[in-house]
Amino acid sequence: MKLQLSNTLRLIVVGAMTLINALAWGQMVNPVKHVEHIEAMPRHEALKAFCAMLDEANVAGKKVYKNMVASCEEMLSEPTWDTHNEELFKLLIEHGSTASCLNDNERLRSQSLLEVVRKNAPGTIVTDIEYETLDGSHHRLSDISTAYTLIYFNDPECFSCAKVKERLDTCSTLKSLVSDGMLTVLGIYPYDNTQEWHLEPFPQYIINGWDFKQEVETKQTYDLMTMPLFYLLDTDKRVIVKNEASLNRMLKAITRLKEMENSNIDAKLDAVFQIDKSR
Repeated sequence: MKLQLSNTLRLIVVGAMTLINALAWGQMVNPVKHVEHIEAMPRHEALKAFCAMLDEANVAGKKVYKNMVASCEEMLSEPTWDTHNEELFKLLIEHGSTASCLNDNERLRSQSLLEVVRKNAPGTIVTDIEYETLDGSHHRLSDISTAYTLIYFNDPECFSCAKVKERLDTCSTLKSLVSDGMLTVLGIYPYDNTQEWHLEPFPQYIINGWDFKQEVETKQTYDLMTMPLFYLLDTDKRVIVKNEASLNRMLKAITRLKEMENSNIDAKLDAVFQIDKSR
């Protein structure tokens, strides 16, 4: 089906063609800037523009397509990059799994990643977690009833987690939302060093949970690319933000969503798509 392109979207596609032609001739290009332009668009236009760019690269041939995918994959999938975007990364992998310019063997890598990118993808219901708290009692993520849930995957042996935890300990924005009953912050320790977990000080307003069944790690129910990582969920436990390493970005997303508890998931995804990417 042919895309109906807005004027802004047409400009993005023209820019994509320039990028694709440069890749075809082996010229030095900076695809990061082009992806940043796409991410600055309204979400639905951005998704269309990205698909159009991949379609054009596919038509241009195998070499161009592979260069495009290689250029985009890390910048979209790496949680610590400003260009990190799980929705665009999912489109990239899905497109690569069926790209006509590739042969069956070349499509295998993308096909093998489909389960990973679709797992807990934005807009889907998140995988439940049964966790233990320090008093030995067991609880479920799915039983949380606040408008939003922020999952904070952490490790007491992780230096970056310690630095983020210091900020969480004094974060008045999150404390206020938790006190008002709008937000639950759920810390999840996914590994097996329970001695360190028991000894590690933790912000009092955050639930300190341990994945005692070890399903996050052994069954890879979540794709933890780094630590710490955040997931943001709505009241129906649908994923709004996945695999985000930046607390700043999470705070910006939560601030934007504060007045949207009755909105549908698509509106919430639209709202967080264009938030400032600065760490």
